[in-house]
Amino acid sequence: MTPSTKKQPITYTSLDEISVKPLAKESQKSADLENGIIFFGGRCVVRTANRRELRQTAYELLHKIYSEMRIVKNKSVSMWLSIFDALPETTTFVAENNQGEIVGALTLVFDSPIGLPADELYKEEVDELVNAERKICEITSFGINKSAKGSVKILAGLFYCAYLLAWRIKNATDFVITVHARYENFYCRNLLFNKIGPVRKYARVNGAPTVLLNLPLNLPGMLKDNKHIFPLSMLKYTDQKELEVANKIKSLLCPMSDEEFYNFFIEKTDTWEKASVQQKDYIKKIYPPHRTDHFQVSRALASGFSK
Repeated sequence: MTPSTKKQPITYTSLDEISVKPLAKESQKSADLENGIIFFGGRCVVRTANRRELRQTAYELLHKIYSEMRIVKNKSVSMWLSIFDALPETTTFVAENNQGEIVGALTLVFDSPIGLPADELYKEEVDELVNAERKICEITSFGINKSAKGSVKILAGLFYCAYLLAWRIKNATDFVITVHARYENFYCRNLLFNKIGPVRKYARVNGAPTVLLNLPLNLPGMLKDNKHIFPLSMLKYTDQKELEVANKIKSLLCPMSDEEFYNFFIEKTDTWEKASVQQKDYIKKIYPPHRTDHFQVSRALASGFSK
């Protein structure tokens, strides 16, 4: 794929351009504000990690999963996150099983002035998409507890919510994802991804061999009636139902607060310390130190930024 490659124009409709009919009480069960978004009769419930407790649970679960996969290098820290998690548009989804246990998590990172996590290994390939006027978001920090029952339904719920957030809400045109080379066939065969980056060793995941994959987000909708398209083949939602779920996701989005930023990136991990100068300069514009020191956290936040 090169910047000069001719592409068919992508057309999509944003939530603001569509009139959604009022929901009947019966259909609200699939997108309930308190219970999250319910799939498969409650066997998978997806929430946005929109508060401290859910974010910490997601980061700790991912660290546990990646530790079991032997790709965690720093075992002294019990959470898996990156500086990109601090961005206001970054969204983490968590999935619960029918017993209320959080067994899966997935994070979406949208392009910003500090780029995407994939730039570390595949900047040239990502830049080709950007130069082709694609609006990219990256699936990162994804994992499901290996002991979780109904893992396929958990996977379907997480990917469906990520797809709706990116395509219906944020108007992104493409997913990119860096995966272990052994999972390339699964993503390409079942999720329509295609390989755009060669096998390279990724230092952050203990040098594991990875590949960069890409999915144009108009493709699943175009092939929606294909019985083999995951996860749409499992959910089979009408356009109206899909918009209802997308609206619910939109209502649950909430960027982390200054206090959460300090807690996760300065106090509990060394994420801020390891960030690049460019990343720090951009993040400082999002979480400026408070001029009035009326909270202890504010003072600590200000001192942390000086490091």
